[in-house]
Amino acid sequence: MEQIRGEPDDAAERREILRWMFFDNHKLTSYTATLRFMRSFAKGADPAVVAFLSGRAEGAYGVLNTHLTGRRYVVGDRLTIADISLCGYLFWPDELRVDWNEFPHIRDWLARIRALPRWKAPYDLMPGKAAA
Repeated sequence: MEQIRGEPDDAAERREILRWMFFDNHKLTSYTATLRFMRSFAKGADPAVVAFLSGRAEGAYGVLNTHLTGRRYVVGDRLTIADISLCGYLFWPDELRVDWNEFPHIRDWLARIRALPRWKAPYDLMPGKAAA
């Protein structure tokens, strides 16, 4: 069974994990979360704003997709907190209106995460859901 190890192997791995967490915070989730909100929950969202956010999000998806080429996970061959940070909003493709087939390395990476024994769909983790 795959696990998240608590500590990076060395300083270089720690920097790489942090680099991808900063990328997530500033380039991926920042646009993706706002785009999801505008497309799924906001009433009367400005189409120009949605188009801007969509372009920025898709640009970030392209960077991540390219990085994942030939990799199982974002940093090394094991799941790290960088993967957990980056994947959170990406499990709502219908709400994002993204087809992960256009980003096959993200699609496959999300499938690997989804296949982990303790993975749960985001809405299954929301308050009010009965625990399994």
